[in-house]
Amino acid sequence: MGRIIDTVREVKKVEERAEKDYKKLLNELNKPEYADLRGLILRLTIDTIFHKRLMEALEKAHEEAIELLEEYAAERSNEDFVLIPGVPTISMPLGFGPIGARVPPEDVIEEYLKDFPTEVVLPHNAKKLVELLKKYADEEKKMKDLYDRIARTAFHPVVRELAREIKRNEEQHETLVRGLLEKCSKG
Repeated sequence: MGRIIDTVREVKKVEERAEKDYKKLLNELNKPEYADLRGLILRLTIDTIFHKRLMEALEKAHEEAIELLEEYAAERSNEDFVLIPGVPTISMPLGFGPIGARVPPEDVIEEYLKDFPTEVVLPHNAKKLVELLKKYADEEKKMKDLYDRIARTAFHPVVRELAREIKRNEEQHETLVRGLLEKCSKG
């Protein structure tokens, strides 16, 4: 089974070809008797453009996640192994080389995305963290509300459903941030 990013790239290529083909057909359907068919093909082309752009966004997000991991995730603690913070008990001998050489970055991303951490060790002096968490909680609420607005007003069904799912994810973020805020405020 291939990596999801490979499938995303393949879908993007197919959508690009379909868009090109649909546009070519639209250019040929210029007679009045083709008005209904032209309308249908136009709708398919619009959907195809949305799908292609969503795949481009997923591809870009994947690239940025890989860059983020390369910059922040792997840290060397000594010459014998590499620790990946946030990923439970994964240590690799240096013989594996840099991240991505033997353990593909996609596998590391998958580990991060499997579950939200339930227990987080917090610093003793968390005053600054409390202020940041308050700000983040407000931002998460705003994002949740904005995605809800998109979900309620979007015309395209894919955009509506995508916004609903992102809103659910933002609800999870808000719950986590508020939970951390509560935990920090008690300490």
